[in-house]
Amino acid sequence: MKKTIALALGLLLSLTALTAAGNGGDPLISLSYLTGEFTKALDAAVSAKLDASDEAIRAGWSQTPPSDGSPEAAGLVERTLKEGDVLSGATGLTVTPLGGDVRLDAAGAVVDVTEGVEAASGQLLRENHRYIVAEDAAASFVVESPAAVVSYEGGGTLALSLAPDYYAMSCALRELNLFRGSGSGIGEGFDLYKAPSRGEGLVMFLRILGEEEQALASGGRHPFTDVPGWLDPYVSWAYQRGYANGIAPGRFGCAQPISAIEYEEFLLRALGYSTAGVDDYATSLERALACGALTAGEYEALRSSSFLRANVAYISYYALDMPVNGGESTLAQRLTAAGVMTEEQLAQARSQVNSSRIS
Repeated sequence: MKKTIALALGLLLSLTALTAAGNGGDPLISLSYLTGEFTKALDAAVSAKLDASDEAIRAGWSQTPPSDGSPEAAGLVERTLKEGDVLSGATGLTVTPLGGDVRLDAAGAVVDVTEGVEAASGQLLRENHRYIVAEDAAASFVVESPAAVVSYEGGGTLALSLAPDYYAMSCALRELNLFRGSGSGIGEGFDLYKAPSRGEGLVMFLRILGEEEQALASGGRHPFTDVPGWLDPYVSWAYQRGYANGIAPGRFGCAQPISAIEYEEFLLRALGYSTAGVDDYATSLERALACGALTAGEYEALRSSSFLRANVAYISYYALDMPVNGGESTLAQRLTAAGVMTEEQLAQARSQVNSSRIS
């Protein structure tokens, strides 16, 4: 094990493309653990190289379109990948999962540089831990969640799956002023691997209704004490118009996770297939399937898996193609007529999504 770690450190010193964080405010590496068996001179050399690379990491993170089956650039890359995508490489490939589930399949040693231990093949990797493929080893990093953000360098090959591209749908919805990042700074802030909150679901609902600007300008009031300032106008507007109520007296439940059933109810209301005051939310997925807002495959997926921000982006994107109840216009056409988006923006947004809908 000590030899494996020493080999990994040797790679860090000899390959200028490989970097790792090393200052006191950066939790990505426990440098003192790794260099405890080496001389002070080597310790200083490693520290200098790692510290110098921190600035390059902060300045160099980028989100670029993934390739399929061709060699990746050796420089530092940050990408949002989808379920089933596989990044493979040999000696010197360094990978840091920033969010989502990534499984390691390794032939030979892969070192968790943050912990100073060898990572076991088959395990899910820990977020914000840096992994390096050691000498005479090869490894594959497989995305197991609907989406995952990874930072990597040292080359490798990226093989893409046929799973839904939630990142592309998020970018498309952002183009249409319907979906925005959380400000986390990871994966453009989409946080697709996280559970959405009730407050976030409400904001998406009002955007899809085309009423966000009215909500922000309303200056209304609400009776809830658990609403943060940024969410105040949205909750006030929804409460005054009867779109949504609280979860208990004085509580809206802004930070509480929203379920697929609850969010689909919001979409059905936006599409005119349900109204405020419906007491039995439990049937929203069945009603969405019956009216064509969900396919059979989407219905089963939403019933059987955790509801994430990736799912919010997915069902919101395809809701745009759904006819509004009682008319011939789709939701996208209604939003275009309301000035929420332009036809040019809609065409540009659609061109970004190349994956198929779950049937």
